[in-house]
Amino acid sequence: GFPFLPESLHLNLILMALLTEFLDGFIARTCNWTSRVGELLDPVADKLFVLSVCLTWIWQGQLTLYQWLLLGTRDFGVLGICIVLLIKGYFRPANSIPAQLPSKITTGFQYLVIIAVRMDYQTLILPLVLMSAVYGLIATAQYGLMISKSLRNSS
Repeated sequence: GFPFLPESLHLNLILMALLTEFLDGFIARTCNWTSRVGELLDPVADKLFVLSVCLTWIWQGQLTLYQWLLLGTRDFGVLGICIVLLIKGYFRPANSIPAQLPSKITTGFQYLVIIAVRMDYQTLILPLVLMSAVYGLIATAQYGLMISKSLRNSS
């Protein structure tokens, strides 16, 4: 729905998404409402929201394609790892890998970029995008190592 909402509601929706980004997992774990489906779908839903915001702003000229590509470093990296695993025949039921600190920091920087774009803080956008990309690379490397270790242990 983000692309179809009036711009006056964008910040409210972003703040609600940010709040749920950090509260949903906490509430699920605290109340023991976790499920395998939730573990797999929650990060996908979060990434689809960020994607819809970024693509809307690319279309509107508020974010460049290069900024978006850098902002999605972790997500494109993890997608690349998954594609390589599928090509190499390592297909098995997906196991959830708990979010690690570099990934959470990446998400934080992604939301800071989104808020900076919405608030029109132009001087902050590039440094925040670059920080997101750096932590995204670290998170991708960490996930790659965790998956590699998991594959070695299972064989």
